[in-house]
Formats: sequence, C-alpha cells, structure tokens
Amino acid sequence: MEKTILIVDDEKEWITMLGMRLAREGYHIEAGFDALQAVGRAVQLRPHLILLDIMMPGGGGFVALKNIRGNAKVFGVPVIVVSARGDTETKDTAESLGISGFFVKPVHMGKFMNRIGQVLRD
Repeated sequence: MEKTILIVDDEKEWITMLGMRLAREGYHIEAGFDALQAVGRAVQLRPHLILLDIMMPGGGGFVALKNIRGNAKVFGVPVIVVSARGDTETKDTAESLGISGFFVKPVHMGKFMNRIGQVLRD
C-alpha cells in the first residue's frame, strides 16, 4: 500500500522539490500551504505522516500541530517538523507536542529520508 505524506509549508519550491524526492521513493504526496490547510487536509486525507513547517501563514505550525493533536481523527498521525528555526525553544515546544522528528532547513537529506522511513515502518 502506498503511504501518503502531507507536506505543509508555505515554500512551494520546497514542497515541489521534496515531493519529487518522496514520490521517487514510492510515497503519495499531498500539500498544504498554511496552518489552516494543515488541519483540514490532515482530517480529509488521514495521511500516514505529516511534514510540518513552523513559520507560515494561518497561525503557524504550532497552531496547526496543537489542532492536529486535539483532533480525534488525526491526533495519532506522526508529525515531523521541518523548519528554518532551529533554536532550543522551538525544538522543545515542538517536542512537547509529540513530534516524531525535528529537522532544520536546509535538511541533511540522507538523515531526513532515513527518519521518514523509520517513522513509516513503526
């Protein structure tokens, strides 16, 4: 079964580049471009994994993550945060909301792809 990954980021170039890479690995890719779309798309799609930016329109990634964790339909979907913000406070806040990984852009693609594979195997 093809696994669905929802990429939520306001950087369309990042979504395109990452989406092509993940599609080559056999994943089905869907996209959202702000925090409001993140929750709606997650509920609609019920993806196997969400890749979530922190700094974006619609309230930001933390608002999206809190809403995902508060929604019974998708609270258990793993979320990996991918952000330009790599400070300790951002990482600690994300981890307190139950993420499955935290990567700072630009990501080390090998480690990033490895983590995605680990999360989707669990």
